[in-house]
Amino acid sequence: MNRTSSIGSLFNHLCAQIGAANVTIDESQIELRSRTCIPYRELPQIIVYPLNAQHVQAVVLAAQEFNVPVWPVSTGKNWGYGETTACYPGGITMILNRMTKIWHVDEKLGYAVIDPGVTYQQLNDYLKANKIPLWTDVTSSTQSGSVIGNALDKGRGLSPYADHFGQICGMDVVLSDGKILETGNVSQGNYHSRHLYKWGIGPSLQGLFAQSNFGIVVKAGVWLMPEPEGFDWAVFDYTAKEEQFGDFIDDLRKLMFQGALRAYPHVANDFAMLCNVSQYPHERLAGQKFLSPAALESWRKEHGVAPWSFSCGLYGLKKEVRIQKYYLRRVLSQYGQIQFLGAAAQNTLYGKTVHFFAKGMGKMLGKSPALMASLIPAINLYRGVPTDYFVKQIYAKAFASKPAEKIVDAAKDQCGVLWLGPLIPFTCEHVTKAIAISKDITAKHEFDFFLEIIVESPRNVIFLLGVFYDRKADEECSRAKRWYTEVKTALSQNGYPTYRMATMSMPDSSDTASTQKDFLNAIKQSIDPQNIIAPGRYGISANKKG
Repeated sequence: MNRTSSIGSLFNHLCAQIGAANVTIDESQIELRSRTCIPYRELPQIIVYPLNAQHVQAVVLAAQEFNVPVWPVSTGKNWGYGETTACYPGGITMILNRMTKIWHVDEKLGYAVIDPGVTYQQLNDYLKANKIPLWTDVTSSTQSGSVIGNALDKGRGLSPYADHFGQICGMDVVLSDGKILETGNVSQGNYHSRHLYKWGIGPSLQGLFAQSNFGIVVKAGVWLMPEPEGFDWAVFDYTAKEEQFGDFIDDLRKLMFQGALRAYPHVANDFAMLCNVSQYPHERLAGQKFLSPAALESWRKEHGVAPWSFSCGLYGLKKEVRIQKYYLRRVLSQYGQIQFLGAAAQNTLYGKTVHFFAKGMGKMLGKSPALMASLIPAINLYRGVPTDYFVKQIYAKAFASKPAEKIVDAAKDQCGVLWLGPLIPFTCEHVTKAIAISKDITAKHEFDFFLEIIVESPRNVIFLLGVFYDRKADEECSRAKRWYTEVKTALSQNGYPTYRMATMSMPDSSDTASTQKDFLNAIKQSIDPQNIIAPGRYGISANKKG
């Protein structure tokens, strides 16, 4: 079938199946909805917005009939990784952001069953409105992100429930033939523990649908954290000598192993923190494309930002929280300053008093008002309250100011940001080596060095490396691509592959693991022989065109 000539027929067919209001071929709408923050994008021929699982089934069957690929996304708010763009031109982009039903929340057993379009903000609002004492782990990115979508791409949070895919249990998945697969099921439709025990019987199927193109998840259970009896929040500034940083990393790992640290903090370097609280100081560039060490230090001192810092939540019984505070203070005080300010977020007289004195202490320590303004949003992140406050950092360099709106759309606004997430063993030797490699390459490509060390477990960390650039400038886009390719290759060659890919690098993402690639392609061929669903996603059965 000639695909170009059949697009009109496909459009009419989809309109009849899921309603004209949920289908568009309008070029201006497609251009706007397909914008990216990464220096790459492809335009689809049609965008569809299903309202329910039946619509998803209808779209998949239509794609089979017309032999057109479908690229599904949840809300498309994974800024810096690919947003809604496919890794090929043409075809159908399926955006699931109108599927927003919260089917069930079980307070006793601590889980919710939700659609893929449910955002962190919607789930949090639902829990608060219904006075359900459960918290959902959130990312430090947008409140408009999909809970399920982030989990399927192995996104990370901050609390003891930070492993988002690990908190998914029991999924409904539309396959390429239109059938719905229920993962983890022993008896379809009659299994009370479906959202409580993820393994089922026989081989576990759930993992097949993370970072893959084997099906489209249209419903899932997600585990929620019961509101703890005790909660506090710590903020730590690293002020020790640079040569002590490796010891600090090793002691942080030990705190994780001992259970004294139950949250999963992001240890941010100074540049990452400064982009949260200030706009980029172009006047300090002195003709360069990135800040010199002296210019960065001057900017850092202006806001009272430490070379490295992190915050974290403390959870458990009140006695347990007191013990956690004791050990954190005892270990971390030798590397810098630690404060416990969780009460500042309480809407009580005591909370307001703590907040008042925290601001006063911050002023004494040289903290700028802009830095102190991040206190309450930061505490609330660890209490399951999403915010767009911190994601506005990606507006720091190419924009005169950060948007005033509470909710932003970085792709629509044409922010330029590109993320890379290599996996690093949690030891001082590996962490310092990976820092040196990535820092040198970033300087070579004349970008400022952004790094957050995301504690993934007591055994492993993830580096969140990123560059901010002018998305509208071709030279900056090209430079960002070159940085991404070189740093990804260098880290992988040194044993630090990335855990998550930007769309532009997905088709060849498994080329270095040929046996795995062949195995996954064989599965794809058997369940989706026409290669309809997201060909090329994470390297599985690439080369399908719209």
